[in-house]
Amino acid sequence: MEEILPGLRGMLNWHPVFVHFPIALWVGALIFEAIAVLRSSEDWHRTAARLLYLGTLCGLAAAGTGLLAEESVPEAGPAHDAFEVHETLMYITMSAAVGLCGLAFFKRKNFPAGMRKIFLAGLLVLAALMTLGADRGAQLVYQYGVSVDWSKVEKQK
Repeated sequence: MEEILPGLRGMLNWHPVFVHFPIALWVGALIFEAIAVLRSSEDWHRTAARLLYLGTLCGLAAAGTGLLAEESVPEAGPAHDAFEVHETLMYITMSAAVGLCGLAFFKRKNFPAGMRKIFLAGLLVLAALMTLGADRGAQLVYQYGVSVDWSKVEKQK
């Protein structure tokens, strides 16, 4: 396995494996719902809702692995401060996603056109929250080097 996927061997935690799925699926849901509103299409809306459901399930996996990855964050300093903001934003994002899933699920039989615009606005808010939270996650990795096994990096010098 090490020869096929050497990157996995170097990982300190599994969080990076899961974080990209909710990002892609929620953006996909936003795109499909925008098309659904423009075309007044029930089929495009159903696809958007299904992408939202899948993204939220993947978001739960990302949140769980993120909680496990928390031990790699220093207990104080700028990286910890960025982590706190990342964690809070992603909890808010997950709450918004769960709320939108509830709306999509309980209104699936009768989703009026006006409600679709509200749903689309909710997906826009979800995408904005996700972007802000993901940016703090990227800051943790690329600016502060959290989740980098520095002992292996030093061996390469």
